[in-house]
Amino acid sequence: MTAIRSFICRVKRVGVKRPGVVRTVAMGREREFLAWDVGDDTFIFEKGVSRHLGEHPSVLVVSKSSLRKKTPGRVLTMTTGNHSVAAFPLLDGRFWKLSRVPKAKQGDVLMKEILCANVVKGTIEISQRDVPGKILYPADEWLLSPNGAGFALNDIVMGDRNVDTLEYYRRKGEEWRVKPLAWTEEGMRVAIAASKKRISTRIRYYHSMRGVHFMSFSTFKAFAGKAETDYEEFVKELKELVSIYEGQRYSFVRMPKHRFHHEIELFGLGKGAAQEKVIPALERLMESIALGRFEQQEAIRAMGEITSLYESLLTSPEMADESTRKFAEALYMNLTGEVYSSRGEGAIVAFDDRRTALPGASFEDGIRPKMHPGSDARTKILLTNLRELLSKDERIEYVNIYELHSEHDAGGKIGEGKTREIVYKTDRGPFEHSRIEKPLSKAAKGYSSYMLARIQCFKALGIALASYRILRRQMMKDQGRMNDFFIRNRLEGESMEAIPADYFCNSDDSSVEEKDVVLAVAMLMGDAAAQNMAMKKFDPQTRSPLYGVGKEIYEFEFDIMRGRIVPKKVSTCSVRGSFGWPDVSIDEDNLHNMATFYMAHYAHALKIFQKQHNVTMLEAAAKFMEGFEYRTKAMEWQLSVMRDRFEDFDPKLPENYRFVRKWRFVMWSLERQMRRLPILRRMFYKRVEIEQNEDIRSDSEQIRFE
Repeated sequence: MTAIRSFICRVKRVGVKRPGVVRTVAMGREREFLAWDVGDDTFIFEKGVSRHLGEHPSVLVVSKSSLRKKTPGRVLTMTTGNHSVAAFPLLDGRFWKLSRVPKAKQGDVLMKEILCANVVKGTIEISQRDVPGKILYPADEWLLSPNGAGFALNDIVMGDRNVDTLEYYRRKGEEWRVKPLAWTEEGMRVAIAASKKRISTRIRYYHSMRGVHFMSFSTFKAFAGKAETDYEEFVKELKELVSIYEGQRYSFVRMPKHRFHHEIELFGLGKGAAQEKVIPALERLMESIALGRFEQQEAIRAMGEITSLYESLLTSPEMADESTRKFAEALYMNLTGEVYSSRGEGAIVAFDDRRTALPGASFEDGIRPKMHPGSDARTKILLTNLRELLSKDERIEYVNIYELHSEHDAGGKIGEGKTREIVYKTDRGPFEHSRIEKPLSKAAKGYSSYMLARIQCFKALGIALASYRILRRQMMKDQGRMNDFFIRNRLEGESMEAIPADYFCNSDDSSVEEKDVVLAVAMLMGDAAAQNMAMKKFDPQTRSPLYGVGKEIYEFEFDIMRGRIVPKKVSTCSVRGSFGWPDVSIDEDNLHNMATFYMAHYAHALKIFQKQHNVTMLEAAAKFMEGFEYRTKAMEWQLSVMRDRFEDFDPKLPENYRFVRKWRFVMWSLERQMRRLPILRRMFYKRVEIEQNEDIRSDSEQIRFE
């Protein structure tokens, strides 16, 4: 909360205090407000708000010209409670007569010209709602300006992932300032826990980015229990839900907030169920208590019935249990606003392609980076190296740094992941460029050279790998001990699990799958398998060839002759595990062991693919082997015509890498792979037959070999 406290103290120190104190009654209690002018700007704070910064105080930002024509400057308010605590007295002129908005237009000004935000973990988190970008962007600049509110970049967060706003900040190189979406259940639960907020009573709601206070069934049940354990508090909380407060037309449970939601929303119910059944019952109970018709025992009985009614109307039993994944996903979608743009009822596990933006830099002159607060040494080194990728007179327009996530690093903290992506645009082209950056898997001397030598050899053989280079380091005080990093181009296309389903469908009838497209992908799988086997990829920990685990990238293109999207080629996005086969003996037994190992894994991966499409295993296997044989012949031909250069190649690496011996083993194996194609075909079909008679096993299960 340091930045927020410093901001409040600075305003009070340099500002000119306005005379008097404005007192209002909001949500059943009296509140006092004080104001300071700093130049043309006015800052209004509820008295004592600085003691409640951990309770998500509400913030409003509005141009004075929206309240009073041709008036320079802006108004910022900070209050406890919800946004209406300050919004209504601001609009109707009770706050030092700052507004002259006609009553008929106050609703439009509130929805489209006043920016709502909350203090969340020491930052100002803005909820755009229906406010257009032309209002948001200048307000953001004012919040960051030394002549305005004076916050730093990392103090202001965009809570909504509005498409236009996301693109605006992406083009500024500030996408990291747009609140990222969680992609794991743990991340969702952290965000859910951080969203808890009170209004005026002890009830803690889940507060969404659109200002909706969601009340879960378990919270409702606890509230109902107070009718027996703390009746006085129960009545206060019931009033918060269904009573109409001063200056308002609706109670909080009926006050329209965003789309189909209200200021307080009973969570887990189908559309209309709360408004038509549960809330009327609560209103009747409140009326009976207020008129003295019900004493405590009658209220306890009534709340029991209402709680049972609420539970019976839940869309699923999981909505009553906050520990279930379904509850977490559904609530998270509501809190982030994803529910308003989602067509389905569920939540996907990997929001936003499992990519989280990190603090980076601005390039005001197109050459030298101006680092953003929070950017780390790794990002600084990456951006320093970026300049070496540019041509003469080429300038950078913007850069965004991302961290890419996988299931393997699901529990890690943001900024500590293995893989980053740098996406940048220059003034010499219409499209963005993308590079992937990762640390080398080992920090041993000479390992970077060993990796590059392998890559160059494989690319010379015709294996489709990305272009790699090792980053040049820049010594910095804050970097500490650091491994070397490599950077590579991002390959065009998608991994198997990310290929859009409609790529396989008929262009005129999406319910019909194009068989030839499916079989063409199966052929590319065989192409990738031949490359995988030639590289001798092997992970000793998992005893896997690292095939079919998302490292093959399938590229599609539009065929103008056929008038549809068709498979084009396959590439491999990782050199990890190459030269990995543990036995480099040049003998027939080793060849047989390798073939048995690789063919078993390839048949299993093909079975998984085949089960997802309308082709038989034998049809898919035939195309797979066609691709395997084609790529094997192409690589062996390249080896034969350039044999002398391949055999003479020696990068003079440390002896412990055994590069020359492993490389000669790879060349010998590739020759035998070519000569033994009929044998490999028979072994593959034998494994295919075994797979046809087995259920698909989980990817994590170790394959047993005969």
